Amino acid sequence: MMGKSWGGGAVRIEEFEKNTGQTFTNNLHVLVQVSVDYHPLYGLSVSVLDIDSNFMLGILEQQRNATLERLVKENDYIQKVGDGYSTFNSRLKLPAVIQRVAVISSSSSAGNEDFRHTMQHNDFGYVFQIDDYYTVVQGDNNAKLFLNKLIEIYNTGIPYDAVVINRGGGSQSDFLIFDNYNIGRAVAKFPIPVITGIGHQKNVSITDLMAHTHTKTPTKAAEFIIAHNRSFEQHILSLQQNIVIKSQQLFHGHYKELSEIQNAVSRNVRELVQLHGEELTRTNQRIISSSKAVLYGHQKRLILTAHQVVQSPKLLFQQRKNDLVHIKNTIKNSASEYLRREKLTLEHHQKSITMMSPQNILRKGYAIVKVNQKIISNAKNIEAGQEIEVILKDAKLKSTVKEKIQYDGRETDL
Repeated sequence: MMGKSWGGGAVRIEEFEKNTGQTFTNNLHVLVQVSVDYHPLYGLSVSVLDIDSNFMLGILEQQRNATLERLVKENDYIQKVGDGYSTFNSRLKLPAVIQRVAVISSSSSAGNEDFRHTMQHNDFGYVFQIDDYYTVVQGDNNAKLFLNKLIEIYNTGIPYDAVVINRGGGSQSDFLIFDNYNIGRAVAKFPIPVITGIGHQKNVSITDLMAHTHTKTPTKAAEFIIAHNRSFEQHILSLQQNIVIKSQQLFHGHYKELSEIQNAVSRNVRELVQLHGEELTRTNQRIISSSKAVLYGHQKRLILTAHQVVQSPKLLFQQRKNDLVHIKNTIKNSASEYLRREKLTLEHHQKSITMMSPQNILRKGYAIVKVNQKIISNAKNIEAGQEIEVILKDAKLKSTVKEKIQYDGRETDL
């Protein structure tokens, strides 16, 4: 059956698109008023008379509210707070300075180009590293592709300061992907702050509500990041100014304190110089009077010493002579005693050597046993049948061991 829209119907379609932001196209669920016509040649046809925009808006809003309720009910990291929502992502703290940014957008998105241009040509000379993750950002059936990009960003391990979701303008149905349950949940629990600049003016998507910060357009998202960094810079500049002011105040205070100390030191130095000058004068006078007394005393001692020196050489000479005679006698006596003791020691050693000599031991009935021309002191290495050499006082006996008998040595224990 052919459908037609003429005159008033065409105006109603235009009003529908304006009110809903939705292009009148295929696969829409709409409520329309039509008239049925019959033509003998072309058959039945319908003509659009009116469209209920509220019906379309109502369906979209019902779906959106149901998705929000499900997100709060099934995920403990999402809570409804007043008219807004608190999520794990929204509770993350933005870095003091945002420098490294991951951007999810369409490769042909003019909004993303606006975002890049605003970021790279900011008035403050800030430099950003922007990594693009291109995907399809429209159509609810492309939600899985969008989720894969979020997962890819997470799996890179790159410490991004923020993730920006960009999209330019479009019809209301083009933004349905951002009301998807799975995307909303993923954004809500994403561990990096998410900033949205989706570009729809009429309402706020579920992804916007789940994100850390939502802005209306990609350009606004860029301006938000630049303003955030500018706020940090202004804070630093303010601190710098405060430091300069505080430093000047401290310098001025310490300068005054040093000036006062300098004046006090100057006064004290003058007083000390005057005081010590007077003391030095008194000390000088005491030295003069004391030195005369000291010189007189030393003069008397020198005269006495001179008299003693005249008498002392004879006494000293006689005393030293007596000492030498005593030392001579002591050395003589000590030498004689030392030689006598050493002679006795030598005689003792001579007797010991004579007693311990092999000849003397052999005369006492002992014998020396050799095996392989080596003297042995035990039978550990001698076996029966082995040849040995026995040395006596007056002969050498070569014999063969017939039998080896162990004994405890008591026969020779005297």
